[in-house]
Amino acid sequence: MTALDTPPLPDDDRQNPAADTTDTADNPAPAEKSRRPLVLAAAAGFAIGILITGLLWGLSSQRGGANVDAAAACDAFNRAGHLPDTTGGYDPTAFTRLADDAAHRIAAAYELAQAAAAFDGQYQPLAQSLAGVNGMVLSGRFDSQSGQDDIIRVQQLCARG
Repeated sequence: MTALDTPPLPDDDRQNPAADTTDTADNPAPAEKSRRPLVLAAAAGFAIGILITGLLWGLSSQRGGANVDAAAACDAFNRAGHLPDTTGGYDPTAFTRLADDAAHRIAAAYELAQAAAAFDGQYQPLAQSLAGVNGMVLSGRFDSQSGQDDIIRVQQLCARG
């Protein structure tokens, strides 16, 4: 086909009787294919893909974050070192000062346990026990029997993993 033989464009002003596509009984206009199903299928596929990706991403990290936080809380608690026990008749004023790094580690352990418990309820006992230990450390009163019980409970919970 040469440039002289090219058919006119649909918006061409020239009259071409052979290219006349008016609707008649003998020559109905060809129906245009709708792109709507293709667009809807693409949009639905995109939405389903995003939904599945988000679901898998959310489920893959749900318990992993809590496990890691609880393990870090136990590590911080263990790194704090020995906490004194003055409930057996010792002079409670002899142990009123704890090293700053130990106090900070107990506070960090408490915060990490809170984060783990907020994410997964099975770590709630660890968070509650560390709250008691943290309160005892902040007050400097190591003669509290409930605080000493919390220390034992945290040690037991951390040993279980």
